Amino acid sequence: MKIAFTSCMNYKSGPDGYQHVWNRIAQEQPDYLFLLGDQIYMDYFPDLGDPSDGNPAVFADLMQGKYETQWSVPNFKALRDALRLRQGNGGGVYGTWDDHDFAWNNAHGSKVSAPVKQETRRLFTKYMQIEQLQNPAHLDPATDGIYYSVPLMHQQQRIGRAIFLDTRWYSAEPGDASPLLGRKQLDYLKQELANEQGYVVICAGTPIRATGNGWMRYRDDYAKFREIIYGRNIIFLTGDIHENAFLPPAGGTKMFEVVSSGAFVTKYYLTGERENFGILDYSPASTDIKLFDKHGLELHNVIDNATFMHQEIR
Repeated sequence: MKIAFTSCMNYKSGPDGYQHVWNRIAQEQPDYLFLLGDQIYMDYFPDLGDPSDGNPAVFADLMQGKYETQWSVPNFKALRDALRLRQGNGGGVYGTWDDHDFAWNNAHGSKVSAPVKQETRRLFTKYMQIEQLQNPAHLDPATDGIYYSVPLMHQQQRIGRAIFLDTRWYSAEPGDASPLLGRKQLDYLKQELANEQGYVVICAGTPIRATGNGWMRYRDDYAKFREIIYGRNIIFLTGDIHENAFLPPAGGTKMFEVVSSGAFVTKYYLTGERENFGILDYSPASTDIKLFDKHGLELHNVIDNATFMHQEIR
């Protein structure tokens, strides 16, 4: 089983109309593509926060236009269409959102109006084809964000599941008692893990430890999350920060945090497009994590999901 994962896709394309990162991903021949937030940018530096002043209809028109632009990039469409043929059958395209495709920069659900959240949910569901999942019945479209799980297959055998969490819809401004995931979503995660004894990948748009803006600013929810995953071997995939990163387990967990961010977006003016993506290559004995940028890759070998070896290749 091979999972490609990345995040942060500026809706613009290169001078030739392409975003070449998708060709590079296609060459790795993944079974799955996990898009981990900021599939579009409702706002982008230096105009951060602009859509927050618009009414829901204006917001929805702007968001749909950005989706249409990104979704029509030829090589992104080719990769997406090819993997969609395997949707629900040992492959497919899945994902979650982060601030820029949820609303605007650093947006928390508590500060976004209900009508705007409904438009965001409607369009994300449409373009990511979330409505085609087999198990979204736990979600109420009127009140809930988007979190779900999908089975993971290796050589036509089910080996576990990927769980996609929502770190935006239920969140408030950071604080010890502020919600990040919310009680209902935490209960869902607890149930999903209780029913799964196999391989587990958890995905979210917001990193846990790889940034100062992560989950640890939400002390209570983060403590509940750690209690739920206690003793479980987990690989956590995330994005957001326009960098790649690999963090071994810490804090008494058995969870590796892996970040790949910057599929087609600039980090700093002079660096240009990042072309960052990751490949999770599973075998029953171990998992290879490959983190690619424009210059090469880093290779991390997770053995029995407990220890790891590191090799950097440039």
